[in-house]
Amino acid sequence: MADYNDKSDNISSTIGNCLFDFPGLDNRLKRIAAKELNENENVKKQSLEQLREWIAKNQRIKNCRTDDRFLLRFLRVKKFSVFKSSEMLEKYLTMRQKYPKWCKNLDPLDEELQEALDYCALLPIGRDSEGRIVVIGVVRNFDAQKYNSDLMIRLNMIVTESLFDDEANQIAGFTHVFDNTDMTLAHVTCWTLENIAGYLRSVSNAVPIRLKQNHFVNVPSFAAQLSKYCLSFASEKLKSRIYCHRSVDELKRNFDVNLLPQEYGGKVPLSEMNERFKKYLMEKREMLLALDEMEIQLTDQVETVHGSVDIVDAGAIGSFRKLQID
Repeated sequence: MADYNDKSDNISSTIGNCLFDFPGLDNRLKRIAAKELNENENVKKQSLEQLREWIAKNQRIKNCRTDDRFLLRFLRVKKFSVFKSSEMLEKYLTMRQKYPKWCKNLDPLDEELQEALDYCALLPIGRDSEGRIVVIGVVRNFDAQKYNSDLMIRLNMIVTESLFDDEANQIAGFTHVFDNTDMTLAHVTCWTLENIAGYLRSVSNAVPIRLKQNHFVNVPSFAAQLSKYCLSFASEKLKSRIYCHRSVDELKRNFDVNLLPQEYGGKVPLSEMNERFKKYLMEKREMLLALDEMEIQLTDQVETVHGSVDIVDAGAIGSFRKLQID
C-alpha cells in the first residue's frame, strides 16, 4: 500500500501544515504530549517498535499501515499503552472490514459524499486556544428525506479520518459542537436499529479519537430518548465532557464565539469554511483511498457495546501476550 512513512522525532516538524495552525501551537502540543499522554522520544520510539512487532506477528492482520503517523493515532489515544493500542487497532481494522458501506471509498470525489459535504452538515471550523480541533455539526443541513444514516456515518468517517492523520489533532484532541435546532423527526427515523447498534458497538469503541468536549445545542424532545439511550453506553469520563445548551445564545455564552461560523456570531461564513475543508480533503485524498488496502481476517465473534465480548477476539490478546512487551 502507499507509504506514508514519517520517522521524524520532532513533533513540531510534523504539524507545520496542519489545519488551523497558529503561533505557539507547536510548544503547546509538546506540553500536552508530555503532561497528558506521557509522551517522550524514548517512549515514542519503543512503543512504535513494539506495535510494529505485534502487527508483524498477528496472523489475522494481512495488510496494515505501519508508519509513525498512523500508529501514533492509537498510541496517543491510549497514552502509549502498547497493549491497549493494539486492541484498538485490531478493533479499528475489523470495523473497517465489517462495515465497508461506512468505511470504504472515502473519496471526496464520490458523488454522494460530495453532496453530503456540500450540505455543510459536518466540518472542522477552527482550533481553540488549547489546540483542539473544533468540528461543528448542523443537523438541519443534512437532507434526511433523501439519505439515511449510512451517509451520515460515511460523512462522519471521512471528516474524522482526514483529521486523524494530523498529529496536532492526535495530541490536542477534538471539540464537537452539534446544533440540533430545527432537527426533524426524519433525522431520527432515518437511523435503523441495525445502524444504531453497529455504530455504538463498533465505531464508538474502535475510532482513535480524543474527545475533549461535546456541546449539544437545542436537542428536541422527540430525540431526547434516543440521546439518553446512546449516552447510557458512554464512559463516565465522556459524560463529564458533555455540555447541553438550550439555545444557540446559551452556547455562545459558554463558548468562544470567534471560533464559530458567521451564522453563529463569528466572522467567517459556514460555506467559506466548508470550501476550505473540501480543498483540505483533496490534499488527503490519496491517504483516504489507501486506507482501503488494509485487511484483517474476520472472526465469528461479535462485539458488545460495552466491550465484554469484543470484535477483537482472544487472538489479539493472546498473540500480544506472547510478545511480552507491555
